[in-house]
Amino acid sequence: MRHLVSLVSVVFMAALLACGGGGSSAPAPTGRLTVRLGSDSFPGYTQAVVSLEKVETSGDGVHWVALGNVRATYDLLALQSGHSALLVSAAQVTAGTYTQFRLTWATVNYADGAMQPGYVAFPAATRAVLTLPATTTLTGSINVPADGTATAQLMLSGHQAVQQRAATGYLFQATGTAFDLSTAARITGHLADGVTPLAGVEVFAETVDGAELATLQRRAFTDGSGNYALEGLATGSVYFVTAQPAGTTRSYAAVAAAPVNALTATNDTADLGFSSAQAPGTLTVTITPASSQSQGTWAELRQTVATGASGAKALIVRSQTVVTGVAQDQAGITGLAPGSYGVAAQRSSSGGTPIMKTGTQVVVLSGAFSTTSLSFP
Repeated sequence: MRHLVSLVSVVFMAALLACGGGGSSAPAPTGRLTVRLGSDSFPGYTQAVVSLEKVETSGDGVHWVALGNVRATYDLLALQSGHSALLVSAAQVTAGTYTQFRLTWATVNYADGAMQPGYVAFPAATRAVLTLPATTTLTGSINVPADGTATAQLMLSGHQAVQQRAATGYLFQATGTAFDLSTAARITGHLADGVTPLAGVEVFAETVDGAELATLQRRAFTDGSGNYALEGLATGSVYFVTAQPAGTTRSYAAVAAAPVNALTATNDTADLGFSSAQAPGTLTVTITPASSQSQGTWAELRQTVATGASGAKALIVRSQTVVTGVAQDQAGITGLAPGSYGVAAQRSSSGGTPIMKTGTQVVVLSGAFSTTSLSFP
């Protein structure tokens, strides 16, 4: 009988341990995640200031992990061309793949308590309030290995970062992507007219699909020495780097570098040389109907540009967010080199893919004002 009781006790203890009684499962493996914030360039402003409260991440969009209270204020135009800001340093998280990053914008300015949490500044040294949303969510795939480290670069797009509206002022409507810095490509280069560096020139990195349609992937302004950096580029793509220097008194025809085949996460170089400056022209693009409150709209100009041995490509040479009025949107694109341009507009909405509308070729003359119009269905 004693043996029977002992056998029952052994069976009971085994069942208890199998159910978790008297023991505990091993903790999930962890890694370290660092998060940086970068931005594209976008014309028309000398500053675009935003204040950030916190950043979170998620692998499924339902369960969110707080990475830290950032509580800092940034000028996005100081974060472009390779000058990203550190948001979170080596936060301990469960190892795995994270696909969404949520930024919660602040209601106070952490750099200057007397200033608005968001504002834009203009060349004339004036400012306007930039209304921030509650949150912005960026998507991308960042794998944090067990007992390892990963760095996520959150890159804001310049297509519709700031939308000016006649009725409601300036709205921050940025979208963007999260990149793993260890698997992202980078292109740097120098712009010059002979030996004279060209500062403040917007440089575009674009891909061209099988239908020969160019899509702008990254953009940056050159610094005072004529240098630029385009970072957070997906590997496995061919990039066409182009620019069209613009100014109030002189402009240059667009130039493109030989295509960059970004097969791996390396730094490629694409220098651009310009000559024969010309007096610029101006083009006003009118778009109807006006953007709704949730939409962002931007105008694009395309030209056929030589790209070395690969031949000529129709590339985007200018991209500018519109001003939204009561009945129409409008983009005044200045500093254009004389020539023929293909005009297009793109319009996005919350959670949707942008819709493109193309127009006819427009000839811009030196020192002249030209107009064209587009209409979305």
